[in-house]
Amino acid sequence: MSIFKTFLTEKLTDESKLTHLEHVEDHVIHGGEAGFAHAFHNLQDVHHALTGGKNDTKITTKYDGSPSIVFGYHPDNGKFFVGSKSVFNKDPKINHTAADIQKNHGHSPGLVPKLNAALKHLPKVTPKGGVYQADIMHTLGDVKREGNHVHFTPQLLTYKTEHNSEHGQKALNSHIGVAVHTQYEGKNFANMKAKYAPETEDFADHDDVHVIHTHKNLGKVSYTLSDQEEYKKHLDDAVKHFKSAKSGVFEHGMKHEENIKQYINHNMRTGNKYSHDDFLNFRKEKHLKGIGKVKTDAAKERKTAAMNAELKHHTQNKDHLDHLMKIHTSLQSAKDVLTRALSTHNELQTELQGTGTKGEGFVVVKNNRPSKFVDRREFSAANFNK
Repeated sequence: MSIFKTFLTEKLTDESKLTHLEHVEDHVIHGGEAGFAHAFHNLQDVHHALTGGKNDTKITTKYDGSPSIVFGYHPDNGKFFVGSKSVFNKDPKINHTAADIQKNHGHSPGLVPKLNAALKHLPKVTPKGGVYQADIMHTLGDVKREGNHVHFTPQLLTYKTEHNSEHGQKALNSHIGVAVHTQYEGKNFANMKAKYAPETEDFADHDDVHVIHTHKNLGKVSYTLSDQEEYKKHLDDAVKHFKSAKSGVFEHGMKHEENIKQYINHNMRTGNKYSHDDFLNFRKEKHLKGIGKVKTDAAKERKTAAMNAELKHHTQNKDHLDHLMKIHTSLQSAKDVLTRALSTHNELQTELQGTGTKGEGFVVVKNNRPSKFVDRREFSAANFNK
């Protein structure tokens, strides 16, 4: 791949205010050639880490917790606070007291006790001056013991571990469990920027708080020679398709980013594979639903004309989308090999509706840009169909 690196360099962008995690293979859709470069280097960095190499890219476990909270010491007044992601709204809901929580979130009764637990117990472990974001994994009453195991189900996945393990004892005896994944830095609250995959070793140890560190330990992961050969084949295919792309392929993807991603997610739910005819049918059905909602003939005619124009445009540019989806499919296949390898050992076992699963996946952070490494055919499909 050294030749590849000579003609393609990664374009760095500021995603310090990123609010949505992208699947690594989707970067080629919304980011074009630079997006492909970012995906390529993410994949290669994980591959090299799994084979014993070193780089600055961070690999973390993605936990399926709920709700996501922001907490820490407010930089403007030094007081401890908790809140939902609404703390970054134009009209922020920041809670310093239980009364604040009731005032700001009383309309969400399920959220109030979670925030109260965070407000009461997280100051016992949070580094002074720090502001963090985490998923709540459990609070009092969420952790159950069955035989030699304990388990908790914060959202879709059930997390399970032996009751006498470190995680088992922490979960059983604590008041709250959190998986910390983001730190915020800045001299004032309005201008804070995200630092993804922060080191969390500075968090204090306290019996009341179960801190789940997200950085992935690769020591017990299995990445076989067969895995490596399969990964290389898929990545070589992606590079081959990238090199042979004609002018307009990546521009077409970026122009229709939202519709293409919706179609990909639709296929994750249905299990269908990409075909251009299937994509056209998907877009046609979307338009027909919109046409069915308007009442006047004039409105129906306008929407029908817009549908026909779009379908004609996609038909004329069939080769562009076909080629883009070949690149996307190869990137996703390469990612799936790495995700499968990373999933061969996890600190906590995971189950989905009583059946063992690989977990939600991983977040890979390169140049402070996070990307999801998720088995979309398993976890994403289950999440969509929940």
